[in-house]
Amino acid sequence: MNNSKKRTAPAANRHRSTSSRRSIKRAFKNIIAQIRAFVKDDEMFFVGIIAIIAISVIAAVVAVVIAQDEGKRPEGLPETLTAQATPPPAVYYFEYGDGCPINMAELTSAWASEAGFEQRYTLTDAERWELASVVTAEAGDEPLAGKMAVAQCVLQACEDDGTRPSDALRKYNYSKRRPDPSWESMEAVAAVFDFGRMATSEPIKYFYAPSVVKSDWHESQEHVLTINNLKFFKER
Repeated sequence: MNNSKKRTAPAANRHRSTSSRRSIKRAFKNIIAQIRAFVKDDEMFFVGIIAIIAISVIAAVVAVVIAQDEGKRPEGLPETLTAQATPPPAVYYFEYGDGCPINMAELTSAWASEAGFEQRYTLTDAERWELASVVTAEAGDEPLAGKMAVAQCVLQACEDDGTRPSDALRKYNYSKRRPDPSWESMEAVAAVFDFGRMATSEPIKYFYAPSVVKSDWHESQEHVLTINNLKFFKER
């Protein structure tokens, strides 16, 4: 914003300007003293002083010309400023204790490294949160085994199709609700995706709740197991 009023420099700035002039004056005297000590011949000394003065005059003239050119900037022409990119703030999906943010992707990677095993499927924190949220939506009232089986179906789809969880959730018509994940759903996702623990050794990929909906298509697949209210199938 341009301000047509003349702004007076704060006292602190004026003090710094005065100190700077004194420092420059002392520095200039020191330079002259050093030249005088180095050049014993008086004639050469004065030649050196004249040279310094000439250089100072030229520098002053150049500074004045630059200042005048700055003053001739056409009205309305914006000054060229160097844009400094501001890094985006870190986004945390999980907290520990009294609201301490944690990066679960880094934490689970460290756990795997310490335990000496490779993670089954590496998740970003956003993917982990969404998966746990969907497991909560699909199997919130189911036991841990049922939640793990739902997570296993998503993992099987990801590995079969070579895709990421968000794509698998959309392709296989998982719930579009995204409630806050329950702790047990988080456990189920970690067990399946991080540690490779499965509800069954069979490659289950589909499930539905017979008490809620009838599905001839699901029943056309190969039934593997039923956990509480959910029936799980692998491809026939």
